[in-house]
Amino acid sequence: MKLGEMLMRDGRLSSEQLDEAVAFQARSGGRFGTVLFELGFIDLDALTVYLGLELGIPIASGAMLERAKRAAVRTLTPEEAYKYKCVPLIVQDRHLIAAVDEPHDLGTMEALARVTGYRIIPRVAAEVRIYYYVERYFGIPRPSRFMRFGDTPRGNLPPSDALPAPPLPGLPPMALRPIAAPRPAPVLRVGRAPSPPPVEPEPEPEPYDAIALEASDMLEELTHDATAEAAPAGPLVIAASGPNGAARESDVRPAVQAWMPLDARAAIAAIDAAVDRSVVAEALMGYAAATFDVAVLLIARDNLAFGWKAHGESVDPARVECAVIPLEMPSIFQQAVASQDGVYHGAPTPSALLHHWYKILRCREPSDAIVAVVSIRKRVVNLMYGHRTGGRPPPSELELDDLRRVIDAAAAAYLRLIAGAKHR
Repeated sequence: MKLGEMLMRDGRLSSEQLDEAVAFQARSGGRFGTVLFELGFIDLDALTVYLGLELGIPIASGAMLERAKRAAVRTLTPEEAYKYKCVPLIVQDRHLIAAVDEPHDLGTMEALARVTGYRIIPRVAAEVRIYYYVERYFGIPRPSRFMRFGDTPRGNLPPSDALPAPPLPGLPPMALRPIAAPRPAPVLRVGRAPSPPPVEPEPEPEPYDAIALEASDMLEELTHDATAEAAPAGPLVIAASGPNGAARESDVRPAVQAWMPLDARAAIAAIDAAVDRSVVAEALMGYAAATFDVAVLLIARDNLAFGWKAHGESVDPARVECAVIPLEMPSIFQQAVASQDGVYHGAPTPSALLHHWYKILRCREPSDAIVAVVSIRKRVVNLMYGHRTGGRPPPSELELDDLRRVIDAAAAAYLRLIAGAKHR
């Protein structure tokens, strides 16, 4: 079904608007979806979802474009990004996940694979938004036709209204014979309420709503690869220099950081005394380093968890930073988010996603793993993953209680720091 037909079917476009858009396209040219946006008939979030449905390709949401990884952006030169209308998002193994406006253009896909040295996994995005992020990350001005939109194509706000479910991000690509989840996928939520969600949820008090909505943005400020506006000579504009045009691993791998181990009491004390958001994250990693042999702290945003900080002898921070976990896909991450206390403890449930996760961590799948969720009200902001190696026994019930206290302290500290910032 064509884009216009789907929009009319769902009541998002009238027949008069369709006729006006067709006439405008005949006079001015351009893609039909772009014309609909230019005329104000549809916003970019809705357009992106419907493009995905039309083409049968998973989408690159505004949040994913907003959080494009530095290691991925470096795989293209500014000229290549503009020529191919491509925003590289994430590098995973020998795959490059990239936002494009023509995912079925095999010539473009082959050219991108050739210049980057990676297999391209395309995600569809609106043309206007692609040009915006090419300008932001690479410093190449967008076409003059789109200049009047200013900063509005930026994908840092939640979608404006309810949209049909787009194709899942599918990171990593699903196995040919996926293993079914041990139980139906629960609703993505966190808290200590009983599992069945209420039919009519009570609205949160307004101050806490505002704080919860700000939580993900607050944590995103802490990442060292935050996406400030790029200029041609900015830190993100680094020409590809590795084999086949790909960035050399030595160019993109950050220095391995050694975390000062902290027991639960010391970690909570540091968190409670924190006057800066980064101190909370440092304390969480200190506790993780003391408790686990392999640990990762992730940032959650829009049902995706992004790799952030890592601990472990064989762990490569650059690989972890490129990791993305779709929280809507069955996994121990999803089970932790849906659990009553925000903690999953046990054997990793078999899935293609976890198989890929342990390839990222460069380790064998453990017999016992933990995922703990840090949330502000109902918004998940952090996930801590950890497991032990070398025959060490799994954490005891006492250690799990300590973990819960550390996680609760972090959530309270984030809430306190956000609330304090709002009153300064």
